[in-house]
Amino acid sequence: MKLSFSTLGCPSYSLDQVLSMAAENGYEGVELRFLRGEVALHTLEEFSPSGLARTKAALDAAGIEVACLDTSVRFISPDPQERAEQHEQALTYARIAAALGSPYIRLFGGSVPDSSPEREEAIKRIAEGLAEAASAVKAEGVTAILETHDSFCTSAQVRELLSYAPTDDLGILWDVLHSLRTGEALEDTWNALGDRIKHVHLKDSSHYSPTSFDLVLAGEGTVPILELVELLARNGYDGYVSFEWEKAWHPEIAEPDVAIPQFASYVRPLLSPGQ
Repeated sequence: MKLSFSTLGCPSYSLDQVLSMAAENGYEGVELRFLRGEVALHTLEEFSPSGLARTKAALDAAGIEVACLDTSVRFISPDPQERAEQHEQALTYARIAAALGSPYIRLFGGSVPDSSPEREEAIKRIAEGLAEAASAVKAEGVTAILETHDSFCTSAQVRELLSYAPTDDLGILWDVLHSLRTGEALEDTWNALGDRIKHVHLKDSSHYSPTSFDLVLAGEGTVPILELVELLARNGYDGYVSFEWEKAWHPEIAEPDVAIPQFASYVRPLLSPGQ
């Protein structure tokens, strides 16, 4: 297993700052979500057609991989134009990911109504959009991965979604906190989705429930981090464990120069016990 961190945790950093933070703290990869305060990465010069070669050269020089390129793509809308725009955005990010050597782009399912038939119709729309995007993204040499988030935190919710538009092209990004806070055990999530899990988000929380959670430094909360690492190791997972410190959404939490090094110091020994 390898370590990465999401730039959601250091949203104002430049590319040079991100790479320095990664290299200095023994991270093998970074997960790109923000850069220089901008979440729409495709609008930045670093990811433009002319800038991509320089960005890739900087990554290579630092010895850092792009573990995943994060999008905000969702297919919840029934509007054909909005769906087409979301599909095109997925393709744009897939092309950027391919140029940077990233194997994955992250997609969301979104939030669906609780009532039927609206709920069923919404899930079907999302499933069809995700399946179409995953197929198109695969043609660019990249895998689309769906994060366990919003209305799709549990393995049962994800499996229901996939039943409406079955596809082998869509992987899973397991955000561990989101599945845990719904009450689903780690083993249950892995047993149901392990064959699709390509990337893992990890963060700690002192208390979490279906409606709320907080964020604390690794090891200071109640997320069973060691149990998770042992589960992944036992099942041969060799992808990234990515620290998702939600600094952009929660500015009151610890600064990136505290949280990102601390996570590596705490989790790295768990990944390589006895070394």
